[in-house]
This record gives sequence, structure tokens and C-alpha cells, in this order.
Amino acid sequence: MEKARAGFFATYLSGFSPNPAALLVGGVTAATAVFAMITQASTAVPVIIDTLNLLTCRASDVYLGTQSDFKKEGEFWREYPAGTASYRYEFTEINRTYAKIVLRNITPRDDTPDWKTLTVHLPTCRGTVELKEGRPERTTILEEVWQPRES
Repeated sequence: MEKARAGFFATYLSGFSPNPAALLVGGVTAATAVFAMITQASTAVPVIIDTLNLLTCRASDVYLGTQSDFKKEGEFWREYPAGTASYRYEFTEINRTYAKIVLRNITPRDDTPDWKTLTVHLPTCRGTVELKEGRPERTTILEEVWQPRES
């Protein structure tokens, strides 16, 4: 068996000597192909995440804000004004995507005639909270929110 292997290499590859220029061109071509795949992957990843409805960060049950905090407690979300221990508004979660959590208001509001159509759109990672209400829907920018730092 050893003789057969030696015979194959001696017979067919004995005259093979690599050309340094060919090796250089082959290496550059391979590096270019790898770079192109990485570049294409970086543009494809957001499309794949969007298509599969994947979270880009882990969703939280607590979001701190510039004016109030949103906390999920049991089956309800509650909005706590800054610096207070009691909540002001209560919500149910109606939708969750990779980009946002949509909450429907369940607290009657005397100052808001369209309170039954009121929804709050929390960004999953961090960003601007939007309040939407009425028919046709009107959007109000509420505040910036973020997830608390893990201790």
C-alpha cells in the first residue's frame, strides 16, 4: 500500500512546483472573496432579523424613562411617574416585535376622550416612546426610555 501511495505522488506530482505569483493571486482572490462574503452578510443580517421578527436585544420587563418608568407586573404593564412608588396608568401588552412592545391603555382618563384607543409603543432596546390614539390615529412623542443596567 505504501508503495502505491509513493508511486502516485512520484508519478503525477513530481513535476509540480508552485508558482509564487499564482500563489499570491490565489491568496488575494480568496481574501477578496472572504471580505465580500462578510460585507454581504452585514447587509443581509438586518433583513433576516426583520423577516424572522427576531429581537435585536433582549426585551425587558422594565424600561426607565426621562419622565416615567414602565414596568411589567404580572399580566399588566404599569407607568410610574418619575420618583413615585405608585403607578398612574395600567396597560395590557397586545403585540411584541423585534423593534417594539405595543401596550393598550386600560385606565380611564378624564382628560383624554379617546383613552380606549390609546396605545403606547415602547422600543425593545432603547429609544423614543410613542403614544397613539384616536381614529384616525394621532401620534405623540412621549419620552426617551432605556433598559436598566444589570447589577
